[in-house]
Amino acid sequence: MKVQGRVLIVDDDPEFGLVAQSLIEVEGFSAQLVSNGEQALAVCNSKACDVVLLDLMLGEVSGLDVLRQIRRQAEDVPVIVVTAHGSMESAAQAVKAEAFDYIGKPFRAEELMAAVRRAIDWRKQRNKDSGEDSLKILDSPAIVGRSPAMVAVYRAIARVAATDSTVLISGESGTGKELVARALHDNSPRSKRAFIPVNCGAFTETLLESELFGHVRGSFTGAMANHRGIFETAAGGTIFLDEISETSPAFQVKLLRVLQEQEVRPVGASESRRVDARIVAATNHRVQDLFTSSEFRRDLLYRLSVINLELPPLRERKEDIPLLVEHFLHRLNTKLGKTITVPPETLDWLCKFDWMGNVRELENAVERAVTLNVGGRLLPEDFLQFTPIPLTQTLAEKLSVASVSEVVPNSNSAFWVCELPKTLEEVERQHILAMLRFMKGNKLRTSELLGIGRYSLYRKAERLGIDLNQEG
Repeated sequence: MKVQGRVLIVDDDPEFGLVAQSLIEVEGFSAQLVSNGEQALAVCNSKACDVVLLDLMLGEVSGLDVLRQIRRQAEDVPVIVVTAHGSMESAAQAVKAEAFDYIGKPFRAEELMAAVRRAIDWRKQRNKDSGEDSLKILDSPAIVGRSPAMVAVYRAIARVAATDSTVLISGESGTGKELVARALHDNSPRSKRAFIPVNCGAFTETLLESELFGHVRGSFTGAMANHRGIFETAAGGTIFLDEISETSPAFQVKLLRVLQEQEVRPVGASESRRVDARIVAATNHRVQDLFTSSEFRRDLLYRLSVINLELPPLRERKEDIPLLVEHFLHRLNTKLGKTITVPPETLDWLCKFDWMGNVRELENAVERAVTLNVGGRLLPEDFLQFTPIPLTQTLAEKLSVASVSEVVPNSNSAFWVCELPKTLEEVERQHILAMLRFMKGNKLRTSELLGIGRYSLYRKAERLGIDLNQEG
């Protein structure tokens, strides 16, 4: 069987390397496995490979350094970076070092082989202006995550940013749609021009039309002067239309014309004006639902969703929660001049919840916990104080039936049941009272079983109206 191409695998994990080698060879390619940068450079210099599969972490050596050396010594060999620690920052660094592609571990076999085939085809057709299919992405540290789902988002941003295609970003509230829109703009040829976000749900239909398209003097009551709309102001830049699904059918017709004709007519004007702005829109609805909705024009949806980026909810990438918490904590420590840390057990506890408000809810919870913290280490109790609503259904269930029998399993009275609905403070108060009764008023043992300090128990009792001396 004719070999389709030669793949060099550079990875210091022999188990992964052998799996990747077997997978590549089954698909009709030859594969050579090396474990360090020196061996990789030797193979590349000998012209013995068509594509390199390079791990980003090679023990104490950075795969990025190896990538840069390969680019200098064998510039015609495409390098696919593979990493289990994907991030926007590492993607940016890899691409600045001229990586051909960027894949997160674990990956699907077809994803890897598609990248390998693209790389080999690129090499065959290479010329001095090539690189069309390689990643081009700048550093956007505001987007945090290393899960496979987020690595897929980074790759999509890298491929789409350089084009002028209209993009529709879909995802639940709090998943970071505006951050992705900004990343698309920052990594595009339009990056030096304006990026203007517009919350479509915050305007009435008439005001939204005036803001986007502009108006002429006297076109309506209060129009005292001509007004340039956002489409003209953003000339050469990007307009981010957030909550596009909240617009009226009448406005959707006008927006469709702008997308089709690349021109706007200000309110009250008799002539249209040419505009040049890229449109990135966002919705918290699933695109499939919008297609079947009678309230959103299907022809506009086709125009907006030339590219559709769907952002995963946080509950589907819980492995990113510790990274996000550390990111928020670092930012807050810097802002407030604090040195608060978060122990592993607290991170594990936070990973148990679904975070229906997604990254935004988690960020707010971390900020609240840091604000209330007095011990320098974030503990679960810091997240439970002054919470406006239960963090998640999981948390509500954990607090609504607080089983002390896990601590003292032989006691017949070691449980209590809370009837819903209850506020978080009511649940907390009932649980503390139950623990005090169980420990016959012993405040030290009660605080130990609650997992808090004795003075924290006093503070909670004062806030919740509990007389510690009368209970038990």
